[in-house]
Amino acid sequence: MLASHSSLSNKAFGERAATELVVASRSHQDALQFLSAALSRPNGIAVLQGPSGSGKTTIVTEVTEQVGWASRDAAVALFDGADLTPRRLLTGILSQFDIQATSQRDEQLLQFLNNFLIQQTRDGRVPVLIVDNADRATPSALRLLNWLAALDARGRYALRIVLSGKERLSTLLRSDGMRSLARRHPAQYCLNPLTVRETVIYLRTRLIAAGAEGSAKVFPVEVCEKLHDASNGWPGKLNQLALEFLDRTAGSQAIRPLPRITVTRDGATVDTIELADRQYVIGRTELADIVVEDSYVSKMHAMLQVYSNAVVLIDLNSTNGTTVNSRTVLKTVLRDGDVISMGHYRLKIEDVPAIDAEMEQRIKGADTVTMQTLVDMRRSRARRTIKALQSK
Repeated sequence: MLASHSSLSNKAFGERAATELVVASRSHQDALQFLSAALSRPNGIAVLQGPSGSGKTTIVTEVTEQVGWASRDAAVALFDGADLTPRRLLTGILSQFDIQATSQRDEQLLQFLNNFLIQQTRDGRVPVLIVDNADRATPSALRLLNWLAALDARGRYALRIVLSGKERLSTLLRSDGMRSLARRHPAQYCLNPLTVRETVIYLRTRLIAAGAEGSAKVFPVEVCEKLHDASNGWPGKLNQLALEFLDRTAGSQAIRPLPRITVTRDGATVDTIELADRQYVIGRTELADIVVEDSYVSKMHAMLQVYSNAVVLIDLNSTNGTTVNSRTVLKTVLRDGDVISMGHYRLKIEDVPAIDAEMEQRIKGADTVTMQTLVDMRRSRARRTIKALQSK
């Protein structure tokens, strides 16, 4: 398979897949609702179970974000329980809860944490601890979890807890050393695999999100059914099998490589950017998607609009104008190998699809849509910048 095809496959199903891309099944949605409801109950503890590759990590990560958003003042800590030790758990909780400890002794660190949990609970902001792969934690770390589960403030549990792991996690929680956790009667949810219909949606959606064309041709229903049967419907195994399928079949040839921009300054390559998103602002400001640090370049100099069948370059009323192949342009469809010049910088575009009649009509559309999009992007970036500054 061509390298560009391999890159797209990896972005859809491999290590380069965007972590924020979630194709939620019915079981995934039910699990989120279950965990949210469990954390709101007085006992405030829940257990999520499923085999490897069932989506547990994706779900608990999403729960972490939801809890942080819904309870802005509540402290939230997330851990991977694989080989977790008491020391790592304790210091990690203190760090994620932003507790300033003046001692390195375990006894005093536990006291700092205990005081914090009790005070937060009395103030109505019960902290949340989420441990993924809890069944793989060391026995001593599990004992610390059991101790934490017993803490209370005026009859109210001082820590809300979510544990995820394989099926044996239930057995661990019923052991003699975990009585405090068991006493809280944790609610339990077992994940279900994807249905055939969900598998079709899952495979095609991830391929489209990676920037590929012809997802239905690459993954026809009969192929999806075979991959579903081979994976038993579990997302992790499905990703692995999808990669193998794309590597060994001619179906991968239907995947169109992503357009890419190579940025050079005075002949030296500065960056190479795959155009996986729909829009890119080029400019001098840090808010731009492609930053060109040159006094010749305006803060918001130009915009790239990336379609499935064309890439359009639009000048954003820049001071010095935008040139393509030494020709000044206001709006143009980029061809493979075109070079955009900006001061000392050159931006060469490659793997651009050939333009068709449909795209010709879309390009003739009103520029007000482009300008409104730019306004929206500026506002969005401004909000992100303000949020980042506030968090420091």
